[in-house]
Amino acid sequence: MRQIALRMGVLALLVCLCSLANAESFTDDGGVEWLETGNYTLYWGEEVNASGYMIKAADFSPSKAFDTDSDYVMLTVLSDRSESWQTILAVNNSNIPDNYIFGDRLNITALSVVTGNNIPVPYTNITVFLSNVSQTPTVVIEKIDKTIIVEENRAKEVYMDERAHFEIKVRNLRVVPTTIQLIQEIPGGLVFDPDIDMDWNSTIAANGQKSYSYSLKALRPGTYNFTGTQVLVSMDDRIYKKTFHDTQLIVHGPYINLTKSHSAENVQVNDVIQIQVSAVNEGDRAAYVSVSDEIATGAVLVGGTISSSKILHPSENITLTYSLRMDKAGSVVMPSAKATFTDPRDYEDTVNSRRYMLYVADEYGQDGYEQDGYYDDISPEDASYDSINAEQPAVVKEDHGIFRIFYDLADAVKQFISNLRQK
Repeated sequence: MRQIALRMGVLALLVCLCSLANAESFTDDGGVEWLETGNYTLYWGEEVNASGYMIKAADFSPSKAFDTDSDYVMLTVLSDRSESWQTILAVNNSNIPDNYIFGDRLNITALSVVTGNNIPVPYTNITVFLSNVSQTPTVVIEKIDKTIIVEENRAKEVYMDERAHFEIKVRNLRVVPTTIQLIQEIPGGLVFDPDIDMDWNSTIAANGQKSYSYSLKALRPGTYNFTGTQVLVSMDDRIYKKTFHDTQLIVHGPYINLTKSHSAENVQVNDVIQIQVSAVNEGDRAAYVSVSDEIATGAVLVGGTISSSKILHPSENITLTYSLRMDKAGSVVMPSAKATFTDPRDYEDTVNSRRYMLYVADEYGQDGYEQDGYYDDISPEDASYDSINAEQPAVVKEDHGIFRIFYDLADAVKQFISNLRQK
């Protein structure tokens, strides 16, 4: 078995070496050697990964009854360095080439373009070559720095009631208009003030400049990490990207986290439950905090306190603990506790805890029945008593209109005869 496995391994190695030896290559007039990576068939909308380049058949010329020399395919290419290109290739067309070189590293030739009406989906056959360079020099940063100048000013430290201002200035160094796009991800917990769209895509005039500014407000104190702003520049049928350094925004101020908890969720009338309200300063600045709670409808305070106030330094807390006797059955809404605070900078706010529902059953249980049976378990004696003493429905006389006197006379005669019989 080992000999068979060894032979199979040697055979696989020989096949691999043969395939490498048969790989086509050529050298162009500029002395660049191109190595073939493969032939691909791309249907409309499909893409293929060729050595780190995503090649997609984005569109085709309109379908006709038969293929013509005017048929073309639109290819889009995205590199693993965020470069992107787009080109149109055709076969046997004097106006549209069948070959295009992307970034001096990727060479694509269209072998066929098929768009006839007799096929379900148009497609193209392409061959892909890569330049035989061990390491292509990075030109993205140099290209951008020679094209535009970007200045970025970011706020680094603010207080809770202050706006954090940001500004980006872009100057175009080229003698032609240049398209740029700025992308900035905003960390959670920060909101635009006012609300704006942060995806900027615009064209700057030749030797022109543009300024972008916005401000943010924090929902709570803390440290917010910003990823570097991305600058995308479109020129020479390519898109170059430059990313600035990451930064931090520190927001100072008190932050009061208020919670309310209870010892039970289902109780009975006259039961006593324990309530606890806790206010913790989770910010980095001290504040004077007042905490108070409300007594729910149908409850009676039997012990503890429902209000307190003091200066809370960072990480300190106020805790209220009290007892309630539930005197009313039903679904009782336990109200929110409230905490108001202010700090030496006169920054102030009010926070509320979450409300919750407490179910209070009556003395017979949650469903209104006795614990050992239902109310409708009635004995025969009780049934007889109830039938005798039950209120009888009133007799309603029928209205006979103008003939009522005759009916009354007949009723009187019947009553007279009935009395005679009883005697």
